[in-house]
Amino acid sequence: MTHASRPITRDPEEEQIAQQLKESEARLVDHYVTHGEITEDHVRHTFGRVAERFLSARIRTFLPILIERAARELER
Repeated sequence: MTHASRPITRDPEEEQIAQQLKESEARLVDHYVTHGEITEDHVRHTFGRVAERFLSARIRTFLPILIERAARELER
């Protein structure tokens, strides 16, 4: 059996975290772009950069809130 033919299994917790991260990023974009402070690309870049720092975190439950807070701090 090759890797390509194996079924892809997704961890429900990881899917939930991914959805929460998308929502966090959308909140930051809405906040900063609506107020005309910075561009959407800049917000998304900053969010992605911050998220990369947390990729290897062993405890992932609070990642979305930690990443959102860290990204907000960088934009201050």
